[in-house]
Amino acid sequence: MMAARSSVRGPRLVHCSYHKCLTVYFKRVMDGVFNKCLPWSAGYRHFNGDLDAFWAESSGLRVASVNNHCLDLDRLAPFRLTRFIRDPRDLTVSGYFYHRRGAEPWTADPEPTDEKWRFANGAVPQAVKDSGLSYSAYLQSVSEEEGLLAELEFRRAHFESMAAWPVDHPDVLTFRYEDVLGAEQPTFDAIFDHYGFGALERGLGRFFVRRHALRSKSSDPHVRNPSSGQWRSRFTPRVRVVFEESFPGLIERLGYPTE
Repeated sequence: MMAARSSVRGPRLVHCSYHKCLTVYFKRVMDGVFNKCLPWSAGYRHFNGDLDAFWAESSGLRVASVNNHCLDLDRLAPFRLTRFIRDPRDLTVSGYFYHRRGAEPWTADPEPTDEKWRFANGAVPQAVKDSGLSYSAYLQSVSEEEGLLAELEFRRAHFESMAAWPVDHPDVLTFRYEDVLGAEQPTFDAIFDHYGFGALERGLGRFFVRRHALRSKSSDPHVRNPSSGQWRSRFTPRVRVVFEESFPGLIERLGYPTE
């Protein structure tokens, strides 16, 4: 019989990221530590973009993660929070190729709706609604330019949430995707320090960080091309204009180069 999970004390430990921004990697590390190796702990759960479920169920967990939202930090307090961010233009490219090949079942739904996509905080592009196709089928049927424009529309709430986060907060530790690659161990060491992990949690965490490091996972279906700056060769002038008009000032706020 499994021992009862322990109760959580102290600040809530939360991780926030975005679809195609090391979500699976973080999940594998924390799931390995708290659900596989320490099942008697309060556990770990990833809520994807289901914010209602996060607020309802995360407080009893040792660590929780949620994607594609800016959290109400006053409501969350006290907390220790970490974030992964990525150049939103590269997120657009990565998401486009991932969704085009139908990597997840929801992308093959022939009748997508905003309500069905609420779990990802994503919007069904108008062109997809008009086409009568699933998201993946639509992306396969149009040019790359049209596909990238659809992905921008799908991502609207994601990128708006990026702009809503405070630039600096003493209890929020932010890492760039581009800086994590190749530096997974020091990144997670900093996360473990921020969360106040004990020696056992830290040791197990370091094991799973090494085990699932992206540089050793080139065949992982979740990882197509982790290199940064892909948007430069993929964004047409039209896509650039639509991005800049839709999300003015976002690149500068995040500290990424505009060109």
